[in-house]
Amino acid sequence: MQARRVVVRSLLAFVVAVFVADPWCFPGLTQQKYPGELSAEQRRALEISISTNAAPSGFFSAGEASKKLRFTAGEDVNVGIVITNTEIEPLKICAFSNPYYQNRPDLLRDGKPLAYSERVSESVRQSDRGTCEVTRMPDVVGLKPNAPLRVPSIQLQEWYGPLKPGQYKLTLKRTFACCADGALKPSNQIGFEVTP
Repeated sequence: MQARRVVVRSLLAFVVAVFVADPWCFPGLTQQKYPGELSAEQRRALEISISTNAAPSGFFSAGEASKKLRFTAGEDVNVGIVITNTEIEPLKICAFSNPYYQNRPDLLRDGKPLAYSERVSESVRQSDRGTCEVTRMPDVVGLKPNAPLRVPSIQLQEWYGPLKPGQYKLTLKRTFACCADGALKPSNQIGFEVTP
């Protein structure tokens, strides 16, 4: 019985030492850098390009996302996100962990800024306070030079609720770390229309 306890305690100590201390498994539990954290020079070498489309883009496909500029009220508006490394060396980034930690869309309707939904606002507030709750293993990928990579899209209705008819302008700010690190890079600005 005593030997069994020693084995169980040894296994438990091993699990704690290997997995809890590993920032790749539990990035919010250690003081080490977040996976995908980049220098200022490396961030400058990354370009973010967005476009609106009706269908969500899947995980990690090559090339540009399809584009759509006119939607009817009630139709889903997905934002395709493409990241390109303009460096001559590959870079590792966190391509997906939690969309509320990594993305900050700025949406204008008829020139006026829109606020996030209350649910999203709370997630963003937690993220900005330094809380990092990753509910799945983050996807850290290597970006080859000048090879566009499409990462999971975001749906604007999740962030803002139903979109009313009007002319919209959108810019996306994004971090390349798995948790919000305050180092957000802006995308291109796009426009689209929602009709009745």
